[in-house]
Amino acid sequence: MNASVPAPRALGLAVAAAQLMLALSWTVYVVFLPALAAQAGLPPSLVLWLLVVDQIVFMMADYASGVASDRVLALHARLGPMLAAATAVSAAAFVALPWLAPQGSPVLFIAVTLLWTATSAALRAPPLNLIGRHAMRPAQPAMVALAMLGLGLAAALAPWLALVLKGQDPRLPFVLASVGVVLAALALAAAERAAPSQPRPADAARSRPALPQAPVLLAAALLAALAFQLHASVNAAAQYRRFVPAGALPLWLPVFWAAFNLALWPAMKLAPRWGELRLVAAAAVLAATAAGVAMLAPSVAVLAAAQAVAGVAWAGVMAGGFMAALALGHVGREGRFSGAVSSSLAGATALRIALVASGGAVLLREGGALWADSLPVLLWAAAALLLGFVCHQRRSG
Repeated sequence: MNASVPAPRALGLAVAAAQLMLALSWTVYVVFLPALAAQAGLPPSLVLWLLVVDQIVFMMADYASGVASDRVLALHARLGPMLAAATAVSAAAFVALPWLAPQGSPVLFIAVTLLWTATSAALRAPPLNLIGRHAMRPAQPAMVALAMLGLGLAAALAPWLALVLKGQDPRLPFVLASVGVVLAALALAAAERAAPSQPRPADAARSRPALPQAPVLLAAALLAALAFQLHASVNAAAQYRRFVPAGALPLWLPVFWAAFNLALWPAMKLAPRWGELRLVAAAAVLAATAAGVAMLAPSVAVLAAAQAVAGVAWAGVMAGGFMAALALGHVGREGRFSGAVSSSLAGATALRIALVASGGAVLLREGGALWADSLPVLLWAAAALLLGFVCHQRRSG
């Protein structure tokens, strides 16, 4: 480890790299999946449903890996080597996909795909557990911001990457993505080895009180995540198409993510001052307002500004949400709560893809753009109300 980089900061950078490479590998997978599935003998109608299954596996594996990381760290064992080993299996499965597809075996292709999906969960929730384990509380917001930055950069690059990769041979992108993920996992293991462990009372996990608010918090996370999925992945393109041609969408869609990335650091600074849950509630209100403005935008400039504000708000939701997971899980259950938040995000993604695969998204917009565009407003508002209720209960208690 470079001595010029403090160990906790190196851990944050390693977590960011892991999130970035994992998200980029998902983009590579989505770009090439239709062609690979056709080679493997899967009908085109099943491609989106395979993505739904992938997200359901993510949902289950994220929570399971978070719980497992808590148990490993409770035994005072190093988590990084185990994450690196799981990532090596995941990378091997991923890089095999473009070579297996031409064999024409749909069962084998799906089995290897699900193996990759399940094992890649090692780089989703558990790295955030390492932040809770090795970083002092004042340093955690900056490190979580770095982790979210990795996701934001990958999302901003996704439209451009899809254009670049379209029509290319999939084997080299799959190899490069796999190498990147493995290197990030090795960097994570090295950073964990160099980072000091923070004191954790042996009986802390047993002495923590029950959290009756947890189901309400997870419901709010699912509502907010579903609002984000509908706003960013279903409605945004249609809203921009009112003003710009389809070919210009890769230039306009990243506005949301550019604002998201820029807002992460300020959002993390606000979290300790406002309180994590209050930040998420306020950000959900801001997101609902921005989605409402985007719905009624009279020009592309107003729409882009509304999308930027929505990106800022989503940064607040994500930053506050994962910081709340670490705070609620402290000490000894950080992985469980981080995994639950990640599972909520995957569940919302599965619902959105299922809506598209079933034709529901088209029917929704054909039923009236105003109704389709208003759903994120209602969902973000509902999430804010639930979080407001939890904040009130905690103050009263």
